[in-house]
Amino acid sequence: MLVERRRELGLLDTLFAEADAGRGQVALVDGVVASGKTELLRTFAEQRGDGVVTLATGGARSQRYRPFGSIRPLVSALPLASSRTEALLRHLDGRDGNDPTASHTFDVAHSLLQLVLEVSENAPLLITLDDAQHIDAQSMECVLHIANHIRSARVMLLLAEAAYGGPISSGYRIELIRQANFRRLSLALLSPDGVKELLEQHVDPSVAHQHAPACHAVSAGNPLLVRALVEDQPDEPHAMSVVGPQRSPSVGDTFRQAVMTCLERSGHGVVDIAQAIAVLGRDCTVDRVGSLLGQRSTEVERAFRTLRLAGCLGEREFKDSLFRQAVLDSIELTELARLHRSAASVIHAAEADIASVAGHLVAAGGVPDEWAVTRLIEAAEAALRADAPDRAIEYLEHALAGCGHDATGTKLRLLLLGAHWRANPSHGIRHVAKLSPHRYRGELDVEQSAILLRLLLWEGRIHEVRTVLDRLSETCRSGQDTAGGSLEYTGAWLRHTCPELAERWAELNGESDTATEPEPSPTSWWTKASVALHAVLTGTPDGSPAANAESVLQATALGDRTIEPVWHALWTLIHADRLDSALQWCDPLLAEAKARKATWWEAMFSACRAEIALRYGELPVAARYASRALSIAGTEGWGIGIGQPLSVLMNVGTATADHDAVQDHLRQDVPAAMFRTGYCLPYLRARGRYYLANEWWDAALEDFQHCGELTAQWGFEAPALAPWRTDAAEVYLRLGEPARARELAEEQLDRVGKSSPRARGVALRIIATTLDDVPRLRLLKDTVELLQASGDRLELAHALFELSRAHQALGQSAKARMVSHRGSRLVQACRMETSCGEVEPSGKVAGRGRSRSVASVPSSEAARRTTTKPTAQLTPSEQRVAALAAVGYTNREISARLHITVSTVEQHLTKIFRKLRVTRRTDLPADLPLGVEEPGKPSVQPLLSPPTMQVAVKRRSMTADTA
Repeated sequence: MLVERRRELGLLDTLFAEADAGRGQVALVDGVVASGKTELLRTFAEQRGDGVVTLATGGARSQRYRPFGSIRPLVSALPLASSRTEALLRHLDGRDGNDPTASHTFDVAHSLLQLVLEVSENAPLLITLDDAQHIDAQSMECVLHIANHIRSARVMLLLAEAAYGGPISSGYRIELIRQANFRRLSLALLSPDGVKELLEQHVDPSVAHQHAPACHAVSAGNPLLVRALVEDQPDEPHAMSVVGPQRSPSVGDTFRQAVMTCLERSGHGVVDIAQAIAVLGRDCTVDRVGSLLGQRSTEVERAFRTLRLAGCLGEREFKDSLFRQAVLDSIELTELARLHRSAASVIHAAEADIASVAGHLVAAGGVPDEWAVTRLIEAAEAALRADAPDRAIEYLEHALAGCGHDATGTKLRLLLLGAHWRANPSHGIRHVAKLSPHRYRGELDVEQSAILLRLLLWEGRIHEVRTVLDRLSETCRSGQDTAGGSLEYTGAWLRHTCPELAERWAELNGESDTATEPEPSPTSWWTKASVALHAVLTGTPDGSPAANAESVLQATALGDRTIEPVWHALWTLIHADRLDSALQWCDPLLAEAKARKATWWEAMFSACRAEIALRYGELPVAARYASRALSIAGTEGWGIGIGQPLSVLMNVGTATADHDAVQDHLRQDVPAAMFRTGYCLPYLRARGRYYLANEWWDAALEDFQHCGELTAQWGFEAPALAPWRTDAAEVYLRLGEPARARELAEEQLDRVGKSSPRARGVALRIIATTLDDVPRLRLLKDTVELLQASGDRLELAHALFELSRAHQALGQSAKARMVSHRGSRLVQACRMETSCGEVEPSGKVAGRGRSRSVASVPSSEAARRTTTKPTAQLTPSEQRVAALAAVGYTNREISARLHITVSTVEQHLTKIFRKLRVTRRTDLPADLPLGVEEPGKPSVQPLLSPPTMQVAVKRRSMTADTA
């Protein structure tokens, strides 16, 4: 059944009626290959009624050069006496003694015309000739002779030819056009509605309606290709039920064969040009196809026009990828490889996109030659800049096949390792061992050796690191170092990563153990970040490490060579207790890493974000980021650094009493070398906190004391890294040794200074538990203020419960209940494990209800900021009053504390209640910050300064000794 050909059939009916009336007609139907020309001729002939003589013939590519090959079927089918047709057939074959010369052709044409006219006298005659473009020249002369002499005969001559970008032989067409009774009909490809109508002949109408758009896109409306698609659908070839409404139809052998049939029948050389177009893809141009095939531009342009007429070619590429794939599948593998190699050369000569050159080189396979290796390296570097590490890996792995043991091979290995590391650090670390042969052969320069050293240490291969260190030291002493910045950075990096090796490095190179701040050159920014991190870990009292870290973050764009200093700068801010600043930098960096699909970068910044959230008391957020950091990078990829994300998860599990989760984390294998690096400190501390929560005092104390031994050995006295003294003091409190606990807390306080309000607050809380009721109360109020300023809601909750018990001991039940209520609210916000508000002296939260794990509580992103957001509308004075009122200060105490009148305090509280829409002090946020200053007014200081606190401690100690 014909589809979308009603107009053409109607026009042909009109022409035949004219011919039946004695006005002979000539018509030519053209269209692209497989557009339905043959079916139109057959259908039109079948629709002729009785009394009409129909004769059909056609051309064939294989018989184009056989004289009279297309006329013989017509002669044989003439409804005349066999003696008359047999005579003409003998004449065609030259069996009557005549040669097939030009005069002979005229004789044949004239004889045939006479027979045709004789037949038409008795009945109307329809002669159809399909594939006219392949009719041999002698047969075409006969056809044209008939066309010239049927104007008053009952004859209709109907021809069909394939439309090409250029005619194969324009002579016969011109002769036809000269006829006054000539009409030309062009068949268009099927529209989407036409494709749907054709599909309805094979599948259910609803299915046809659903899949017609996709089939039209693939087939361009070619009826043959549409039918081939129907046949190729899997399982139920006549239902297409397995093809989703938004998916392309399945393509199989039938479609591929149909595509090649269309191309082969579209003209000489079209198949070769179509294959070249498919290989070149988006890099296709007429000139490049010509260069690839060694053909003239005119031939290529003609084929382009033919393919555009067929609807499969756009401006330069095939419109549908499935059509292109069908063409590629038709090429033999060896020929396909040759075409890809040639395409790479052609595109390279045209100075086109380097990625296209590399893509063709990879597709060609084999061993690339020298120029190809160079292009592949360039393409890989460009791919990394474009955040496409997977593509870079593909280029580099192919380039390695063409490299030996030379500088280029070494560079390739390092580039490949970096690309793998960014995309998947678990895969990247497996490539570290492949660099060792280059090191043994002495093929690594100083900078490459420094990179290998850091990679080996990250993998935990300390023995090999020592070997590389020795080799670098020899190079440095011999004056061969041409990359001093790399060595400087490596030395600084070792100081905060593996102090044991840093000491060896210093000994080998005669360096001191102090790091000086370098000038801000591009390389020294890396060193500056490492020096800043080392400085903050060693407890530098001023704010220079944090300031230097900020300057590094401001001056450094994120990239493969800068990811380490950026990460170190972030950790400097975290360990310096500049959490707000660290958060402001971390979130954009994490978003950039995700947007650029850099897996390792995302893992690194997720680990930072997890630590920030933990220190703010955002337990669900901390667990989510730490889990993300581990899952995307893998435990193997984290190497010796795995202690950091694991420690966050262990701390969260301990705080939420999810002991099964902590046990799982403790069963996780960690490199033995981790315990010789700074990454073991948060791990040991987290494990010790877990032992403490389970009342395994000896095990907890052992881990905390081990932390102390390592920090003393390495000089890492930063309280924010591993405050082991206050951790150990918690154990001694539970063991009933308050004097030892107080001694450790005092040592911690002496080392902290004012740089870490969190560490000071924890130390003061422990000291307060060893004091009498009144000084204990006053010191706990100072503790609460410090912890409010630090933003650590976990420690603030502990301090509030301690303060509640202090009020209770003095008989201040109302205040005790109010402060306890605030502590409970913080516990809920932190998702800690408790349901009452009782806190034991050790700081472990205990509750009568069931314990709750992080996973069972919906996480609250940036809970700290969400909690304090309503207070943004308070003035600085109101915020200070609210903060003090929230922790139990009376109006008179607030008045004395802030040096304002009681009436002013009352007025402030009235405004605060109205702005925050609360009616009682118990409804005020418990973690209001106190560090807000107004111009001309002094900042709030703790009630007990360090000297006063020492006096109170000594007084308590004397009382205890007297007793």
